[in-house]
Amino acid sequence: MVVPNAYWAAALALASTSFAAPAQQPMEMSPFDPLKHLAAISPFYLPTREPDTLPTHCELDRVSVLVRHSSILGNDDEYAQTMGPFVDKVARIDRAALPAQGPWAFLREWETPIVENKLEKLSERGRRDAKALGRYLREQYAALFPPKKRGQEDADREDDEEVEPKRSKITDQGKGKGKGKSKKGKGEGKGKDEDQGRPTYKVWTASSARDIESAEAYIKGAFPAHQAGDDGHGDGDVIQLVKVPNKAAEWDRSLTPHKACAAFEKDSSLVPANKWLAVYGPRVRARIATLAPAFAAELDDNDVLAMQMLCGYETIAQGDSPFCSVFTREEWLAFEYHQDVRYHYMLGYGQPLAPYLGMPWAKTAAHLLDGKDSDGDEHPSANAEAGETAGAGLAAHDKLPPPRVPPNATHTQRLHVSFTHRESPGFVAVFLNLYNASDAAVPATRAPPLDRVVPGRAWRSSHLIPFLGHVALERFTCPGAHGRHGARDDYVRAVVNGKHEVMGGCEDGVDGSCRWDTFADWVEARAQRWGAWESVCTIDDDVLA
Repeated sequence: MVVPNAYWAAALALASTSFAAPAQQPMEMSPFDPLKHLAAISPFYLPTREPDTLPTHCELDRVSVLVRHSSILGNDDEYAQTMGPFVDKVARIDRAALPAQGPWAFLREWETPIVENKLEKLSERGRRDAKALGRYLREQYAALFPPKKRGQEDADREDDEEVEPKRSKITDQGKGKGKGKSKKGKGEGKGKDEDQGRPTYKVWTASSARDIESAEAYIKGAFPAHQAGDDGHGDGDVIQLVKVPNKAAEWDRSLTPHKACAAFEKDSSLVPANKWLAVYGPRVRARIATLAPAFAAELDDNDVLAMQMLCGYETIAQGDSPFCSVFTREEWLAFEYHQDVRYHYMLGYGQPLAPYLGMPWAKTAAHLLDGKDSDGDEHPSANAEAGETAGAGLAAHDKLPPPRVPPNATHTQRLHVSFTHRESPGFVAVFLNLYNASDAAVPATRAPPLDRVVPGRAWRSSHLIPFLGHVALERFTCPGAHGRHGARDDYVRAVVNGKHEVMGGCEDGVDGSCRWDTFADWVEARAQRWGAWESVCTIDDDVLA
């Protein structure tokens, strides 16, 4: 992936308003940005200044990308457990008892934009960020996108009038006929699956509204308007957005397999995380007591966590937050470690179900990287029952077609992008054995201590699952070894938010990548090891022991 300097400079300029920073920088006069240390609450940013390029003389062949949805206006569980009780507590405090001057004086007039009736809704910033991600991925993987050029019919129309974006023609992808079939004759309309009458480029999304809306914004950023459609569902000719039910029983085509896994739960991950909170929380409250004693007297450790969460969500909602500037660098790093501990046990190497739940996407991605993306008999089509399992309250999106596996009809699509929830990139990272390279100082498999921060740890949720965090598997070719004339060798590498991460145990290729044949065998072996998805997802203490 070679990124032109001019483009990257523009992307960095965009980051100041769209990707990472609020309108008013937190902790002014300091290069430390709390928003890059908020784990799953971090607005999208790239952990490295520039994405890691391919080895010299190598070229991309195919790519599969799994993307977390964009930034929302608060998470249900985090609000119920943490932020909501703090907001209620502040409302009960006598404002006259709060300091009139100093860093905490804002509390006298503070009202949060994070309210219960807006939780889980995609923010306007989230839409902008997802659209920017589309432009970014278009630049990264330009050769893998369908051409931007219109069909001749549209070109003729442009001679006489300005062409408006077309409304999408969403159809059941399982049918070869219907509204999605192009009216052009055979040979017209580049990018169209002429044999089946279906679009050749699909973007997949989980069925929650925040996923669908993120995917719509991504499509508007990644494709020209005449392909994206004015609703972001695609034009029904070249591009199409496909909805995958969250709780599809057919786990191997769900982008959110944990939602169909009865044994998966999140609350137990809070136990070890809150042991660390009990260490750093009192220190923070003691410091606040020196500045705002009456306020500090009302606080418990969970309130410290709530204020640090509000920094992220308020910035997403309104551009900045007073809470971003009232904590020290060490206190932000302590919060980040709390989140790393939590996600280690919720979706990382401390979660026994993680490799099982990461297997479906990773195995499908390997299948697609191999070019085996035919809708033949080996793949089940979506049935009516699966289509009925989509989440409630999505009437506006019900016209999206149900999925097929894999997501393409005729071997023409070389870039597959799917939108999902925060859990799935973590599961995939475990299945791919990321952050466990042989040279890792503190590999991700190591249980995090609960009495101190580990600075050199490889597992950092802020780098893996910020909003729009994404894991890509890139297949690429390089000149063959031993001077073979014209020969090229195939490799695969994992890239997380622009940074190449070594797949531990599959690193026999150039620059820490994996040879294609090794990768295919390695994924299949791991799928055999962690393929008993249905058996481990039943609530059975004997199975999970």
